[in-house]
Amino acid sequence: MAIGLVKGESSLFIEIETTEGNYSSPSGASSAIEVLEDGLEFSYSRDEIERNTLTSTIESAAPRLGLKQISGTIPTEFKANGSQGEAPREDKLYRSLLGARRQITSEQTSDNTTHTSTIIYFADTSAFSVGDIVLIKEAGAYEVRPISAINENVSITLAVALENGAPSAEVVVAKTSVYYHDDNAPTLSATHYLGGKIEEQIDGLRCVSANIENWSTASVATVTFNVEGLELNRVVNTPAYSPDFSNDALPPVLLNACIWLNGVKLQYNEFSLSIENTKAELLSACSNSGKISSRFTNLSVSGSINPYMEDDDVARFDSFNNNDTVSIFGYAYNPSGVDGEFQDIVSFYLPQCKITELPTGDQDGIITDSISFKAFRGNGNDTVFLGFI
Repeated sequence: MAIGLVKGESSLFIEIETTEGNYSSPSGASSAIEVLEDGLEFSYSRDEIERNTLTSTIESAAPRLGLKQISGTIPTEFKANGSQGEAPREDKLYRSLLGARRQITSEQTSDNTTHTSTIIYFADTSAFSVGDIVLIKEAGAYEVRPISAINENVSITLAVALENGAPSAEVVVAKTSVYYHDDNAPTLSATHYLGGKIEEQIDGLRCVSANIENWSTASVATVTFNVEGLELNRVVNTPAYSPDFSNDALPPVLLNACIWLNGVKLQYNEFSLSIENTKAELLSACSNSGKISSRFTNLSVSGSINPYMEDDDVARFDSFNNNDTVSIFGYAYNPSGVDGEFQDIVSFYLPQCKITELPTGDQDGIITDSISFKAFRGNGNDTVFLGFI
């Protein structure tokens, strides 16, 4: 017997469950998630049922233990897959959080015609959906934009005009993976190897919330997933697979990481986004654990950003004061080595938001608009989109 498990030798594997609460063991090295060392944890507690009985002493009677409470925190870097448009390593977590993923699985070439800065023509638009976040691969002038409308088999409309103007005829749109809300979010099993020696098996996990944090100038953004589950068990076991993240993309350093509010590019320092699901548990006295499953009953998306206050207009205040609906879109990337072209893109698009607070703030003595916002649905399944290219 040896004591002293090394935290840095731990690893985490995630699988989608076929049946909620039926533990699924790791299927291969590709199920491993590259997590941040600080903050990764799973906790297991039991509700304490006090027995306030009268005896001949004031000492407490032995309590009973009730429902199990399983929760965890999975901190990750906000980054794309190493292959353009493929789902990121955290795919299963994003699907548990939001419920759905769609992909453009091959590059799309536009028509040989004249486009505009917001409309690109395609004879076949079947690969696209409203809300998709796409990379327009104009040579030496790459730009990323969300799709706000589609004219079937005619054109796509971009929510934000291209800064470089109309793209060339037969411009290519890259492959992409986009996550969006749907009610059928899968449950997960997690296998956590503590120090590579002790195996934690957690089942029935749902991703109840995620926070995009540390999105600030010249930093690396993170996404922290908060999960809750049904059961947790520990056994002595070593990993069957060795994680290999060598082909994964690096997380972008947040330079040229621009954000647009209602189509207007902002100069800002910090941004944050919170996606929260309300979870209801189906309790049953006939169940061994007291819980048989869980469901999401509400989705809430909110965030903040601190653009510098303009000295010649109050458009942001007017939007707040008039209760206007505004859109928020942003992305970050890694340079590719070719001027004006880039790769490993992470992005977000919130088509419908309300500014809920707008106090003044300051950044090292410079006045800012400290915007808080909340996103909401339009036609449905369109509150938030997360894109990886």
